[in-house]
Amino acid sequence: MTERLVWDASALHHAALADRLDVLHDLACGAPQRPWRHVTTAAVLDELSSHGFNSSAFGWLQTVHVDGIDELHCLVTWMQRVGATERWHRGEATVFAWADRNDAVAVIDDQSARRAAQQYGLEAHGTLWVMAKGVEHGRATVESASSLADMLLKHGAHYPFEVGGFRHWAKCQGLLPL
Repeated sequence: MTERLVWDASALHHAALADRLDVLHDLACGAPQRPWRHVTTAAVLDELSSHGFNSSAFGWLQTVHVDGIDELHCLVTWMQRVGATERWHRGEATVFAWADRNDAVAVIDDQSARRAAQQYGLEAHGTLWVMAKGVEHGRATVESASSLADMLLKHGAHYPFEVGGFRHWAKCQGLLPL
C-alpha cells in the first residue's frame, strides 16, 4: 500500500524560500518498493500563495479538497482542536481533517500543532522526519539531508538544532542508526 503524506505550509515554506522543493521531493519519495503519495489541501496552497509562492512550484503535490460532508464535520472538529480562526491555523486544520479521513500522515513543522494531532491519535511528523526517512530509504546521504536542513535553517526554519546538527539530532531521535 502507498503511504500518503499530506503537507502543511509550514513544511513547504522554507524549502520554497531556499529553492529546494525539488530536493525535498526527492527525499520524500518513500522506499522504492513502497512509494509515497503527496497531497496538500487547497487551503494550504492558498496560504502559500498569500506568501507570494506560485502554486506551480508545488506541482509534485496533488491538491485535495476538504468539502465532503464527513470531511467538513471532521474539519470543524480539527478547527476546534487547533484553535483555528479566520487568520490562524486554517491550513493545519484542513491537513489534519484530510489526514484523519483518509488515513494519511500529516507533515507539519509547527510543533504545537503536531503535538495536538498526535494527542488525538493522528500520525503527524515534521520535515526532519521526512528527510531522515529519505536517508533510510536510500534517497540521499546523511550529508545531503544535513545540507538541506542547514539550508532550511538559513531560510528561517526553526529546528531543535543549529546548522550542522541534523545528523546528531536524527540519531538521538532514533531516526538514523547510531
